[in-house]
Amino acid sequence: MNKFSIVIPVRKINAFLQENISHLKELKYKNFEVIIITDEEEKYDFQDPRFILVYSGPIGPGEKRNVGASKATGEILAFLDDDAYPEKDWLDRAAGVFENTEIYALGGPAMTPKNAGFLEKMSGRVLESWMASAGTVYRHTPGKSMEIADYPTVNLFVRKKIFDGVGGFPVEFWPGEDTKLCLDLVKSQGRKFTYDPSPIVYHHRRNLFIPHLKQISRYGRHRGQFARIFPETSRLPSYFAPSAFIIGLVSGPLLSLLFPPLWKLYLGGAFLYLALLLSEGLRIFLKDKDLKGAVYVTVGIFLTHVVYGSNFIIGIMKKPALKLRGVDKTTGNYLGG
Repeated sequence: MNKFSIVIPVRKINAFLQENISHLKELKYKNFEVIIITDEEEKYDFQDPRFILVYSGPIGPGEKRNVGASKATGEILAFLDDDAYPEKDWLDRAAGVFENTEIYALGGPAMTPKNAGFLEKMSGRVLESWMASAGTVYRHTPGKSMEIADYPTVNLFVRKKIFDGVGGFPVEFWPGEDTKLCLDLVKSQGRKFTYDPSPIVYHHRRNLFIPHLKQISRYGRHRGQFARIFPETSRLPSYFAPSAFIIGLVSGPLLSLLFPPLWKLYLGGAFLYLALLLSEGLRIFLKDKDLKGAVYVTVGIFLTHVVYGSNFIIGIMKKPALKLRGVDKTTGNYLGG
């Protein structure tokens, strides 16, 4: 029976992490440990010897995960975010997948929590839309089993010996440290790794609109940087599409004034985009029976394209700064998006 070492980086113990801890204690699978890495030394009564608290100083999430992995005694590392929590059978499902000794890493879906408030739920609906997430919708809602080459650390398992073999996470990126780790894993093994829909976690979303868009801006900038330096994972058409949309949206009228025949092409493209956007809004309305929600998601998808696309271009041109999220020193909760 494999032992799992669950690694959770966090700046300070907060309400999300406390929720996560309560769910981890309910896991059916018992052969695990939980290593939580905080900025500063803290005291917390877990009432469970399997929980270990480590402090690392104010370093980035990737470096924190490396600290956690160095303390791990399990054969399989399970990377989980502090603002996510697992289903009770999370490790049972993962253990079943790892019965195949050829599998070296595994990604599972991170769904919107069932008790999410309206703005959080609508942010989740945006991420679950193919128009916002394109070919990565399976990260936010269960998809079919497949082989993948890139996955976020909100629900990622790696055999410890393989993780150690590639030297762990890079420390100079955030976000994006998970993409670079996955690239190193795939290169070291000469093949992709597994996505399976059964090991489910629930991941809190940033509320629409401002917190959600702040997070999207970070993703856009780092993916733009990665498109420049890591073409193997980040030069996919879906990553460039929002930027192409922004460029076309802004330059189309000017070009059409210079070359009038382009008006038909520009207007045709705009109407097609609008039709697709409205169809997604209708899908959300039929799913949730909520007109307000459908409007929020429709606007949210459009703004996601604008913010991601513009920041992707910025990331191509300029290296993003590694800036950690701020926290409330009293509650430990994160500030902003």
